[in-house]
Amino acid sequence: MGHIKQPHLICDTPLIPPAALVSSEERRPRQIPWRAVLAAAFVKLALGILIGMYYPQGVLESSDSLEYHQLAINLAEHQVFSQSPEFPFEPETIRTPAYPALISCVYQIVGVHPQAIVPVQVLLSMVTMLAGFAIASLLFNPRVGALTAVLLACDPLSLYYAQVMLTETLFGTFLTLSVLCLLCACRYPALRYPAGAGICLALATLTRPTGYYLGAVFTLMLVFVAGRARGWRHAYISALILFIVYAVPIGGWQLRNYVQTGSAEFSQAKNQYLFIAHASAIVALRDGLSLQDAQQRLAQEHAASLPREFQPSSPVVMLESQGRFARAVMLEHPALLAWTILKGSAANLFGPSNLAHLIGVDNVALRNAAMQGDFARFAPLHWAIAFSSWIYGILFLGVLYYGVVVLLVRTGVNNYGLALLVLTTAYVIVVSSGPEAYSRFRAPIMPLLCVIAAGGLISSKAPFSTRVD
Repeated sequence: MGHIKQPHLICDTPLIPPAALVSSEERRPRQIPWRAVLAAAFVKLALGILIGMYYPQGVLESSDSLEYHQLAINLAEHQVFSQSPEFPFEPETIRTPAYPALISCVYQIVGVHPQAIVPVQVLLSMVTMLAGFAIASLLFNPRVGALTAVLLACDPLSLYYAQVMLTETLFGTFLTLSVLCLLCACRYPALRYPAGAGICLALATLTRPTGYYLGAVFTLMLVFVAGRARGWRHAYISALILFIVYAVPIGGWQLRNYVQTGSAEFSQAKNQYLFIAHASAIVALRDGLSLQDAQQRLAQEHAASLPREFQPSSPVVMLESQGRFARAVMLEHPALLAWTILKGSAANLFGPSNLAHLIGVDNVALRNAAMQGDFARFAPLHWAIAFSSWIYGILFLGVLYYGVVVLLVRTGVNNYGLALLVLTTAYVIVVSSGPEAYSRFRAPIMPLLCVIAAGGLISSKAPFSTRVD
């Protein structure tokens, strides 16, 4: 049998320019992957535009969308970051500024038209696709990069969240770019790469607070990888640049919060989520309640724990008090906490997507009607679209996770590039886990999962005993 060439991982190669690693025979086929990448980008762009034109009202999907909309209006019209519809404007401490600032810029250019954010997000999803292609090409080869682009073009989650006013698309773009820059910083000595990783990660965190602790994780990983590859002095300099570039805007936002509210917390979303999600889920399991009833009981228990003289001077004071109470509940029930995180992580990873909302049908109502067997509630066409969407989403996940499993079985997590992708994916999934977790929280790390899956799918032509290196 002829030898089957396997994908080549970045961290098993010497730190030399890529041109020196590629023979003239290997350069010629690169035109074919580029055609596949451009075709995938065209398909993604065309689908995004067509769906946006068919049901433009779908952009305001939820209460979260309306909050971002109001924040953007206040930024554009009053230059304040607040959800208050009128003066006095209460400082916003739960949402972070990057995504409302993007919407505000769009509003100042085209007017207050929420649908105008859709083409911007479609273009951002194409940038994410190209970043995924670059990561896979860097870790493996351009064939794996092309397959990554195709998988991202077929990903129903990225198609869905490009159409709605939520942070998933922007956060995913910045997170993927930060991973790409960090991989380049591990491989090449130029200091622009750690600076780029810090900037992109800061923008990702300012889009969604989920990325807050990745600044420390990325810095430590860069020290470890670059220190072994190029010496510790250069590694410390690169890591310091990454951390400073990341910490300055993040610290600046915390300073803003402290000046305006008296709290240096980066976002009160953490305290809010711990209280209404993790701690409430623990109470639900402990007392055999529904999540809604558990939230009410937790609120009553928290109120009973407060001293009589406690008078919160602002919503921030109450949120911080709820956060402390939630952490106490979580520490008291570590086994129940672990179970809620495990269930939430599974929902994040394996929850199927449903594109029915993009044609004007309520996804939640559809799901509830299906579970109750109430098929008369919606038209047959709506059911056909919903079931087709669910089936497609499940099949796509099957292909995706088959590739992920193949690669991890073959290689394990024993090289730095793959370890970075797995670590970042696991971090986002676990931090976003909770009793109400679903496929939405998987959307930002789909580019990383597609890179891993593409590596596994390309290598699956060879026997399992062959190591991908």
